[in-house]
Amino acid sequence: MNQQNDEGRRHKRYAVNGVHGNVLYPADLEVLNISIDGAAIETTKRLELNREYILKIKHKDSVLNLRGRIIWSNLTYREKKGSGEITPVYRAGVRFTDTLTEKTKMLINFIEENKIRTIDKRLIGMRFKVDLSQNNQIDYPYKYEVKKMSLSGMLVETEYPLELNSNYDIELFIDDKVLSIVGRIVNCVVVESEAGNKYDIGIEFIGFSDKDRELIRNFLNTLEDM
Repeated sequence: MNQQNDEGRRHKRYAVNGVHGNVLYPADLEVLNISIDGAAIETTKRLELNREYILKIKHKDSVLNLRGRIIWSNLTYREKKGSGEITPVYRAGVRFTDTLTEKTKMLINFIEENKIRTIDKRLIGMRFKVDLSQNNQIDYPYKYEVKKMSLSGMLVETEYPLELNSNYDIELFIDDKVLSIVGRIVNCVVVESEAGNKYDIGIEFIGFSDKDRELIRNFLNTLEDM
């Protein structure tokens, strides 16, 4: 891989092959019912079976991030009040994959304070319908391929345009590890093609852990040696 010397940049950029990840785009979410092991949800975004998503549920002054896998999904339709417009809605079952941690106590407190009634009994516990007045979200992954990378950002290719100057949570996969990054969109250029338009997206890294920063540094060092 060839090193790219771009003047005026804080860090050297490198051409990259075979590295990809997800930009996590927040979509509105309605929690129909919930338990310690999972939830039934509703969203306008199509959810893929057996894929993991992150649910962001507001609780008091904090946000409870719950990672879960989709175990069933059904398409239904809903009529918008007033306009009569029909929109597709997806109902899905989520099995949590990370609640056996410090998040368990937070989730129990959330259910206790918001439950309306018990609607189902499960082997692992009771399932509750909850009263949610605040907007909740699900992180919907937009896939991307990395074209260039430095310690301060990357240029990626994706099928979806992203809003300039907006911040997104981003997953970056390096050496079988998932890095969690907050990135700011600094440019978005359409690449027209007969096969379908794609977008070159410039992303500035504005937040990541010291551990993830070191993983990126080590990865770029391997490119330096090639």
